[in-house]
Amino acid sequence: MKAGGMPSRGFQTIYLANALLSLADGFYYPFLIAFLFEMEGILAAGVGLGIITVMDSLGSYFVGGLVDRYGRKPFLLVSAALSVGVYLAYPLSQYLSIPWLYGVLVVVLMLDGLTDGFWDTIEAVYLGDVTRRAFRGRSMGSYWGVGGIIFGVAMMAAGWVGVHMGFLAVALGVVAVYLLGMAVLLNLEETYRA
Repeated sequence: MKAGGMPSRGFQTIYLANALLSLADGFYYPFLIAFLFEMEGILAAGVGLGIITVMDSLGSYFVGGLVDRYGRKPFLLVSAALSVGVYLAYPLSQYLSIPWLYGVLVVVLMLDGLTDGFWDTIEAVYLGDVTRRAFRGRSMGSYWGVGGIIFGVAMMAAGWVGVHMGFLAVALGVVAVYLLGMAVLLNLEETYRA
């Protein structure tokens, strides 16, 4: 925060990027769950979401030390770029034969979890860097609250959009929004100082 409680440029930039990425993620996750459920029912959905969660935790664990050594911005950009690949891979994987589909899907689920873990950890570290202690609670509440609302509303709208456009079209739209979010991240100030 700047003097007087105004959010810093870094906070404003990551706020906008997070709003875009929350919008994209919110549209995508209902399709991911439906895609997994269509494969093998609740078993595939449970295993798939479990893989994402475990890899998210491992990604968080390992990226923390890296961002303290090499900076925040490069890893935020890598995380978003990998997410673009993941979001394209899910709908395209449905055209693979069964043995290949399962193998590719496990790798994609693992990458999805890693990118989530990278983003979540680095984003929290960055927010700590760009907010003043006196306004940190308010800043974090606003950041997570707005991101959550955007994510939730996008999830609610995803069903309607999916019925009218289909999985691949939604994935391409999500990728476009992610690329816009990455363009915003290119303007992010690096807060790490060696």
